[in-house]
Amino acid sequence: MDKKIVLWLAMILSVFFAAPGAFSSSFQRLYVVNEGSDSVSVIDPTNLSIVADVPTGSRPHYVNVDPEGRYFYVTVLFTRESDDLVQVFDVKTNTLVTSVVTGHQPAHVVPDRTGSRLYVSNEAGTTLSIISVPEFKVVETVKLKGKGPHGHVLTPDGRFLLTPNGRSGDVSVVDLVHQTVDRIKLPSGAKPVSMGITSDGRLAFVTDAGLDQVHKIDVAQRTVSASLSVGKRPTQVPVHPTRPFLYIPCMESAAVYKVDINNWKVEKVIPVGQGPHGIAYSADGRYAYVTLSWEKPKGRVAVIDTETDSVRTTFAVNDTPYGVAALFGKNQGW
Repeated sequence: MDKKIVLWLAMILSVFFAAPGAFSSSFQRLYVVNEGSDSVSVIDPTNLSIVADVPTGSRPHYVNVDPEGRYFYVTVLFTRESDDLVQVFDVKTNTLVTSVVTGHQPAHVVPDRTGSRLYVSNEAGTTLSIISVPEFKVVETVKLKGKGPHGHVLTPDGRFLLTPNGRSGDVSVVDLVHQTVDRIKLPSGAKPVSMGITSDGRLAFVTDAGLDQVHKIDVAQRTVSASLSVGKRPTQVPVHPTRPFLYIPCMESAAVYKVDINNWKVEKVIPVGQGPHGIAYSADGRYAYVTLSWEKPKGRVAVIDTETDSVRTTFAVNDTPYGVAALFGKNQGW
């Protein structure tokens, strides 16, 4: 057979037999969970158009994406315990691949950096479900110290997982290597929501909707080293991917609070719209995408230009958007 024909056939076969849903890192998508309409809006961020409206189970809460670009993952809350799920969708086709039964009321799902494990916080079950990928089987259930685990974060080396416990006002630290669980105390009255972590894993940050603060945690010492007042009801807090800043949506302040990590101060308050909740960054950190859960008649997403700290635009999605994730971007949990 002619060598040119062989090469051509090899190229065609490589397309058909590639990993399911895999895309190159140049492909861009945003995923927005609409809890009020049981759907995920799939958005092309280059023109901010909705390319698909994907139906989910009842009351989807949070979304995250596979670092390899194969899948996006959705937690489904407040159903019968047997229906508490992480739903797995193919990035290429936006179709449901499978559903995995987890502990009661799964809140957040975070993949590890290899894409081979998913970590799911079960808010009502006070457990952590560990799911293998691509088998999509629960391989371990970890009983946490504290109650009400929510927006957890993985350390960059993959060794530890830190989970804020909203009902007991503390943070669980899971050693994934030695399978032990520790706990970090927070100030009295704390209701921790979500966490972020620096790229070196030394400092973690947890939002506190009880005290309207963000707390800085020394990961090695397992202590709170400083606290800072922000807006009312702060939610998600991934660290900016290239600079030492936190952009914190504060739901009852209709604003995002920009916090300078090095100087530990609020640098700017950015009005964005009603009920800001979820946040994700483009891969280069130029844009932050913030869900506006209380906008009417439909929810919206604000696009913040992080070079000017101003809202570039907002666009409509569906009812009550909470979680948001950027394919190949920086999302809650890392």
